[in-house]
Amino acid sequence: MQILLLCAGARDKTWTRAETACPLRTKGKRQAQKIGCWLGQKGLRPDAVLTEPTNRARVTAEKALKAAGWTARELEASTDLSDGRLPSFSGKNRVLLVAAPNRIKALANSLALEIETRSGMLLVVEDRDGGALLRESVDPRDLPDLFPYPSPNGPGRRPRPAYYYTQSAIIPFRRTEAGPEILIVGSSSGRHWVVPKGIVEPGLSPARSAMIEAREEAGVEGSAGDTPLGSFTYEKWGALCNVVVYAMEVSRVLPEDAWEENHRNRRWVTRNEAAELLNEPAFKALLPLI
Repeated sequence: MQILLLCAGARDKTWTRAETACPLRTKGKRQAQKIGCWLGQKGLRPDAVLTEPTNRARVTAEKALKAAGWTARELEASTDLSDGRLPSFSGKNRVLLVAAPNRIKALANSLALEIETRSGMLLVVEDRDGGALLRESVDPRDLPDLFPYPSPNGPGRRPRPAYYYTQSAIIPFRRTEAGPEILIVGSSSGRHWVVPKGIVEPGLSPARSAMIEAREEAGVEGSAGDTPLGSFTYEKWGALCNVVVYAMEVSRVLPEDAWEENHRNRRWVTRNEAAELLNEPAFKALLPLI
């Protein structure tokens, strides 16, 4: 059996509230993504992923799995990891365990492995009847700063993991006697009007990922179907991102307290008004197709 012990990425040093909610700093996110890319290149996909029940460990696992090109929707929290104990994972060939560096060190010690740990480090351990054997210790500082594209084994190099550059967006609408109305929302900065858009999450279709963005950013649900309205590209993170755009007829508007990003404004407008207000010209060109 193979055990992948991953130290959570570097924490936010300015955080003063509950330790379990402490976020990663940018350095910590990059550490996790670099390790994830390495795992993807080596084909070391885990059968199960268990994390310490902290934000730092969970986000480290998510960043690593997505950078490898794998889904991050099957994580499980384990209180055993918080106590520095190995959880039970019978019937698995390869597991990924993610916790703070001091707890990963305790796990390694329980396997009779003496090793210093630091944020973002990965230990590849073979657990056999005769005892545990450390196969490899991977420090993110020794890995390339640029990420391969368009896959973990791709020939290109980009400043962000490959999946960042595949995105999807959704134009929510409702039917009225006067014609369709478009739901627009405020951008994260509050300076522009936009429609929900985001990176396609590995393991999800572009349409499904876009519907999740619609729920989170606009607080609406519906069905987008599998046929997009169109697509466009724009430049970000040192390269071109490709965005596939879907239309979604809204079947439910979530109440304010159930809308994840309710700090945004949302507004129903006509197609002509949407064409005037939306910041991205590519969306304006697709409105007549709704």
